[in-house]
Amino acid sequence: MELSGENIVDLVDNQSYQEKVIDNPEGKAVDLDGLFAAFAKLAENEEPARAALAIDGGIEAGGTTLSMELNVINLPLRYKNQEKKLVYVDQAYELNVYLVVDNAYVTKSALKIEKLASLSAYLDDPDSVLAKAAKRFAELLDQIRENQEEAVKEADNEDSKNK
Repeated sequence: MELSGENIVDLVDNQSYQEKVIDNPEGKAVDLDGLFAAFAKLAENEEPARAALAIDGGIEAGGTTLSMELNVINLPLRYKNQEKKLVYVDQAYELNVYLVVDNAYVTKSALKIEKLASLSAYLDDPDSVLAKAAKRFAELLDQIRENQEEAVKEADNEDSKNK
């Protein structure tokens, strides 16, 4: 499952990797099954790819974006300039499965990235990797909710002090 650095840089630089974004409308349950199905289809190609679930319009609309990505480093594929600096064209790389969460309340940088498994491990036992992903997404969504509630309380307290 190795890819040449040259191939990786080319795919990322040209943003020509496979990508599937699923819309998860406001008020609907988080569709992890849809995200996982889209990712499974992309993983079959064994090259950098991204499957994303845009909750409440995704990060661009103030919501949340949950992604599963195949990459060689723990950066989102959209960070093409950093990827080009870190991937050497004359080396071969193993693809890994990364979980990516974009939300203003997940971290100060609004981005959380975690390695779930190698692509080989995923292809050997996708159910265990997806179970790990589901558990971790649930934990991070709970953390986002808690951080958001805390931010609202702090804003309300600040408003009370200023009156």
